[in-house]
Amino acid sequence: MHQDRCEECGEVTPGYDTVHYGSMDSGYRQLCTRCFNAVVAELHGLDDFENIRLEPIGLTDCAGEEHQFHFQTRLLGGIVSLEAFELREANPAGYTFQLIGKPEEDLFALLGRLIQRIRSALSVKHIEDGQHGLQIVDDTVRGESSGTKTKTVACRSWLLMVAKSHGKSSARC
Repeated sequence: MHQDRCEECGEVTPGYDTVHYGSMDSGYRQLCTRCFNAVVAELHGLDDFENIRLEPIGLTDCAGEEHQFHFQTRLLGGIVSLEAFELREANPAGYTFQLIGKPEEDLFALLGRLIQRIRSALSVKHIEDGQHGLQIVDDTVRGESSGTKTKTVACRSWLLMVAKSHGKSSARC
């Protein structure tokens, strides 16, 4: 697992929980998310911003499989982003959820809404392994696929369209 040392507090933190922050004029520093949030809060006069660290939680999906979600709160000036994600091989992967709120909003209320969204998504089985391989359970599948850029795939996102009634599917970058 890639780890970085925060140049503000000195804490060693996972690479996914750091921000390369600064400018060409003042230079850049590697900051942990908590220190980044503190800097942004100070710059925007948000003295009451709750810069809390949320512990991971486990939630069970409709097939009985447990998913461990880690949380990251990132203050981005006039908005706050709360993300929940799974880790695979010490990197964010699998299910990912995000809610956007206001910095003055109660982060625990935002967390409650995010957990409700996660539970709702985990309660539905979208794909099953049937006699013809993986198949769509109902008529609608929602999701996002992301990955690392490679020499052969140099796009940022994929669009996957599935038309079940016509038996057609296509994917494009």
